[in-house]
Amino acid sequence: NVCIFAYGQTGSGKTHTMEGGTTAESRGMIPRAVQQVFETAASMAESGWDYKFNASFIEIYNEQIRDLLGSGCASIKHTVKQPRGASDVIISDLTIVEVEGQDKVHDLLSRAAASRAVAATEMNERSSRSHSLFRLKISGTNAATGETREAMLNLVDLAGSERLSMSGAKGDRLKETQAINKSLSALGNVIMSLANKGGHVPFRDSKLTMVLKNSLGGNSKTLMFVNVSPREDSVGETINSLRFATKVNNCEIGTARKQLKSSD
Repeated sequence: NVCIFAYGQTGSGKTHTMEGGTTAESRGMIPRAVQQVFETAASMAESGWDYKFNASFIEIYNEQIRDLLGSGCASIKHTVKQPRGASDVIISDLTIVEVEGQDKVHDLLSRAAASRAVAATEMNERSSRSHSLFRLKISGTNAATGETREAMLNLVDLAGSERLSMSGAKGDRLKETQAINKSLSALGNVIMSLANKGGHVPFRDSKLTMVLKNSLGGNSKTLMFVNVSPREDSVGETINSLRFATKVNNCEIGTARKQLKSSD
């Protein structure tokens, strides 16, 4: 399992890092990662491997999960569970789309972007007010050897950390900011617990860490981009982001292993 996410204050370029622009040169991490996955799957066909890909796209807004590929019905409540013995974290009533190529993924990105919660603050005129997670489940079978493989790729655009004194958040924006900062704090606590190799890791403290549970610990790989703002008045947030990055860089979550099963 792999998790790649962008962290930093609001307005520092996280969404552009993950999603990119409209030209090939300005593509972000999501389209680039998906391209590599499909190219690698195609090259492994010569060895007898056949892969299937199922994608979903969610946002976590005010600690509630929204299905960015769904109908947009606000009455649907999505829960997060991991049944005993199961390898995957399950999100209820989630739209899952089978994808057969990169173009389909690009269509899903455009569809999801149109549904994501954004609003203007004094620090960012188009601030993401939620965490967005593109999830690609990869399932492979080898007819010659009888082996199967499964993995989950999580590509995450975190909502930006904000200081209330600078963002000027009020009303709904204030509630959003408080939820964002609380979940980012929970993510920091999980990473610190993993780094300290504590017995209890507080994954259940936020929806974000619950969803990412299997991609933050154990046999997984995690990569974090740290985005910083060039603004002089953002130096305090820049220092905080770099301190957090140092903690993450010093965190060893274990050894990544292939999820490989044989027919026996």
